[in-house]
Formats: sequence, structure tokens, C-alpha cells
Amino acid sequence: MGRIASRRNLELFPNFYPKPDKLLGRRARNFLQPPSDPPRLAAVVNSKPTLQRSSGDQFRREIVAAARSRFQRYSYAKTSMQEIAEDCGMSAANLYRYYDGKLAIGLAVACAEQATLFATCDRAVATAGAGGPARLVALFHALIDGSRHQIKSARPLFELSLLVSRERPEYRRQYLQEIEMRVVVALGGETPAATGVAGRMASCSRLILIASAPFVLPWMMQNEPFGDPRPQVGPLIRCLISGMVAEQPLPATAVLPG
Repeated sequence: MGRIASRRNLELFPNFYPKPDKLLGRRARNFLQPPSDPPRLAAVVNSKPTLQRSSGDQFRREIVAAARSRFQRYSYAKTSMQEIAEDCGMSAANLYRYYDGKLAIGLAVACAEQATLFATCDRAVATAGAGGPARLVALFHALIDGSRHQIKSARPLFELSLLVSRERPEYRRQYLQEIEMRVVVALGGETPAATGVAGRMASCSRLILIASAPFVLPWMMQNEPFGDPRPQVGPLIRCLISGMVAEQPLPATAVLPG
């Protein structure tokens, strides 16, 4: 039977076996040495700072923030899932656990930008004068100013919103519905849920939304086919409000484009 150089045999018969470093080299020396403390898992997996993984929602927010930064700097078209994953300190395969592709991340970024724009609009309406016309003018001025600011300072993000509008109809519908809801609130001074707004109020808000397309639709804001829209907001709103007299029947509520 061959001589097996186990640790126990070496302790009992130190002169019977050849030196392990000569017989097996470094692997034998490592085998005979007592085990050391295992290295920290974070240092083995990735030396880069990693994102907070406290919850799935928090992790998605971190991914959206990293993607937004890269989209703004390099554009959506020139960004890959691998690059977003590297910015997040993770693998591209792991990134797909949270989003099913780059367009899904683009949609999340566009929705976050949309929420920021509407928050600005709400602040503008809250500080506007009393009355529906003043609140509507403040709303559309805020939409115009917000879109112009994005076109000037973060054009790749503005172009991302156009792409998402084409590829994801639900994003476009949500955008129009959010504006229409704010038009209703500006006209009535209260939330629709509190006042049970229906019928005439819905028709008025839809007509105002359709007539205000140059202040609302991003592609029209980009091209300004009717010139500078900001000075036109006040006259248009006053014209629409004055024409909606109680004695005049209003057309049925139109359906928002899909």
C-alpha cells in the first residue's frame, strides 16, 4: 500500500514521509496549513460599490437612476444593458430580473421624468390666482416651460420620451389622462372624486385638452408649428372658457387616441 501523506500520519511519523513541499509543492503546503478565515464575500464578488439591495422597489429605483444618467450623457440608442449593469455593479443577467429589456428601463425613466414635470405643474397651479382661467394658464405655461427646459438641458431624455410614446401607447395615454385630470381640477377647483365630476365638466376638459395640443404634445413643443406657444395660452383659454356657456350644448366626450 502506498504511503498516504495525511496530516495525522505526518504528525505520528515525521521522518517516514518525504517533505510535502518537495513532493507536491504549494498545494501540499496549503493543505497542511490550518484553514484561514474565508475572505469577505463582497470583496470576492465585486470590488466596486454595490447598490442597496434592501428591497426590489429600492433596487429598481437605483437602476432607473443609473440608466437616466447614462441616457442623458450618451443617449438611449448608444446605451446597452451591459453598460447599465456595470454602472449598477451587477451582471446584465441579474438586471433582467428587474426589467425585461432596455425599453422597459426607458419607460421607467420616462415615467419618472413625467412625474417630475407634473409635480412642477401642480406647484404652479397651486400658486396661481383664483379662477379656472388663471389655473389653466399656469398649468399650460408650466408644461411649456418644463418641455423647453428638457429640450435645452437634457435633450436625450426628451427624445427618449418621444420614443417611448411611439413604442408604448400606454405611456402616451397616461400622459394625456394626467393632463386632462389637472384640467378638470383647474376648472372645478376640487378633485373629481370629491365633486363627482361628469358629463359637462368632462366634455369641457376634453375640448380644452384638444385645443391645447400645441402646449401639450411633445412633438409639437419641439417643432412649434404655430410659433411661440406661450403667449397664445391666455387668449386661447379665455376664448374657450367664454364659449362654454351653460345654454350651449356640448358635444359628446371624445375618446383619447390610443
